[in-house]
Amino acid sequence: MPVTGRLARQLIMTCTQPDDLVVDVHPADHMLVANAVALRRRVSTVVIDPAAAGVIWTRVTSGRDEADRRRVDVRIARTEATYLALAHRRGEAALVVVRRTCDAEPNTASIDGSPDGSPLVEPAALLAPGGHLVVVTGLHLIEGRPHDPMPGLIREAQRAGLVYLQHIVAVHSPIRRRQIVLSLLPAHIAARRTQAVSPHVPTVLRAHADVLIFSKPLSSPVSVGSCPRGEEEA
Repeated sequence: MPVTGRLARQLIMTCTQPDDLVVDVHPADHMLVANAVALRRRVSTVVIDPAAAGVIWTRVTSGRDEADRRRVDVRIARTEATYLALAHRRGEAALVVVRRTCDAEPNTASIDGSPDGSPLVEPAALLAPGGHLVVVTGLHLIEGRPHDPMPGLIREAQRAGLVYLQHIVAVHSPIRRRQIVLSLLPAHIAARRTQAVSPHVPTVLRAHADVLIFSKPLSSPVSVGSCPRGEEEA
């Protein structure tokens, strides 16, 4: 599930400061990483596919100087080893972005090497106090029935010690005269894209993504700061 350039910039500028660390877990493309580097943030990402990692590295670092390249940490790891690859970032990130698709969540090893049953515990462990976790998700179809993952995600985040801040509707299509303009693909193209992305929800139905924002409480009783409010076109 991709994060658009506009949404990436909004999240980075609102939830982080220059030189802060942004962690992108299993990115769909280079968009969040590229915007983090352009905005002078440090960035760490874990990718499953070596070819995709090469594309992200090339697109993010092309034309940039050595100082900018040192800000980028692209790692390749199996799904179950994702958070072992990020163990050196524990407690450091100002912003962590993860995606929750309709595919079943695989078992992953925790940062200390032990299995963990809650999918958001490990992303939460990467956050510094006051940092923000962003979960990008959307409506799922399970056995032909619509399923809203957001209530479960909020419970998972709360069990991980996070505070729920905001739900943003990130619109993928342009808005004209206060209406969302959907461009439906021809059936044969849509079928190929659906198979490549998910067998459950056709790509043509993804008019928007649901973006949930959580915060890791500060150790002292100080306000946790603000994040984007309301609905944003992305």
